[in-house]
Amino acid sequence: MKVLYLYTELLGYNLPIFEKLVNDYGATVDVIHWSQNKLTPFLPSAHTDSTKITFHDRSAFTAKEIVDFVTELSPDLVYVTGWMDRGYFPALRKLKSMGITIVAGLDSQWTGSVRQHIGAMLIRWVYKKLFYSYVWVPGPLQYEYARRIGFKKTEIICNLLSGNSALFCQASHALDNEKRTNYPQTFLYVGRFAPAKGVDILIKAFDIYKEQYKGTWKLNCIGNGPMFDDLMRAAKRHDDITVESFLPQPELVNRAKAAGAFILPSRYEPWGVVAHEFATAGLPLIFSEKVGARPQFLIDQLNGYTFYDESPEDLAYQMFLMSSHSIETLLHMGRMSAHLAIQITPEITTASLMSVSAKKTKSSQHQMQQ
Repeated sequence: MKVLYLYTELLGYNLPIFEKLVNDYGATVDVIHWSQNKLTPFLPSAHTDSTKITFHDRSAFTAKEIVDFVTELSPDLVYVTGWMDRGYFPALRKLKSMGITIVAGLDSQWTGSVRQHIGAMLIRWVYKKLFYSYVWVPGPLQYEYARRIGFKKTEIICNLLSGNSALFCQASHALDNEKRTNYPQTFLYVGRFAPAKGVDILIKAFDIYKEQYKGTWKLNCIGNGPMFDDLMRAAKRHDDITVESFLPQPELVNRAKAAGAFILPSRYEPWGVVAHEFATAGLPLIFSEKVGARPQFLIDQLNGYTFYDESPEDLAYQMFLMSSHSIETLLHMGRMSAHLAIQITPEITTASLMSVSAKKTKSSQHQMQQ
């Protein structure tokens, strides 16, 4: 079986899916992806040695050259990251005319905005017919969007996004070991240093946590982006703030072992694989109400807290609540995060994609019998 990914920017969580396709389904995987204007320095080819996974630089292709490439490849199954890259459209149209199954990814939440309503009509009446067979979503907030753009229930696949469960669960082992006697008093943030991610809200909240609540926990921020200098200025005000640049995933596991809770303060987070990663790592969670993965991985008071969007005051209060818990309570919350995280794994995500291939085979057999 040949699987083709038409992608934007690859990240570490993509690789376990590719490797599952190769190892569990005997597939070869070709991935076209952008390597220019990347938001992170991750290089996928440096993190896998599989000879059955081939990466292609999207910037090396014109739209016509992509058509020629996919025609010659003649894949059995195609995944495309939604409709973000219109340069893929001619290739998708060609693939659809060849009868090849095309799965579109959709991680956006339905907000009901005018722009979404206009886009929904375009996708429903034009894009869906020309380019796509199925849509693949991570959770219920995205499922609603898929229904509104014209996909039938039988055309919607779930479990789109999974963190690297086998890797991040290693951090959860600390709950039964070193964290029992020396629980880390550190909040952890991992992500882009950008306003959309609520980094300014996090900085203000930490100020309030320290000044109003006399909080004793530290804050570790890991990532890159335009607000790096803002975080460095905050670190000068507070010795308890540390700032680190983008780290590879194995290093993030080590940081999770050294953390007491994970914060995701995003103003808008369509899904947030990072939410799954650090739930898998066994960390109590504090999420903005705008985090798309929140319904899956955070149940208020069971394994963390939700704070109101645009409210550093509320975030500071949730940080105070979290840091006020006993070690036993924090350990229990971490275990509940890890328990909720097993809803999705790379194995489940890969099987969900391959289920449409099984549907096609079953349909062909049924037609032959008739």
